[in-house]
Amino acid sequence: MDIQAEKLNLLQTIMNTNDEGLIMDVKAFLTGRKNDWFDELGIEQQRDVLDGISEADRGETVTHAEVVKLFSKWGLK
Repeated sequence: MDIQAEKLNLLQTIMNTNDEGLIMDVKAFLTGRKNDWFDELGIEQQRDVLDGISEADRGETVTHAEVVKLFSKWGLK
C-alpha cells in the first residue's frame, strides 16, 4: 500500500464532498482516536516487546512462582 497515495485520495474525497455527516464522522473519528501504547514506544522498545511475545509463543517463559522465588533471594516480594 502506498500510504502517501492513500492520504491524498482521502484528502481529495473530503475536499470534494458536501456531505456534512461524512465530515463530522471523520472529525469525530480523528479527535476520538487514542494512540496505542505500543505506537508510543521507541523502535528498540517495540523490538523488545515483539521479541518477548515471540519467546512466549515458543513457550520460553518463567512461571510467577519461579520469579517470586528468584527475587526473594534479594529480599524483594
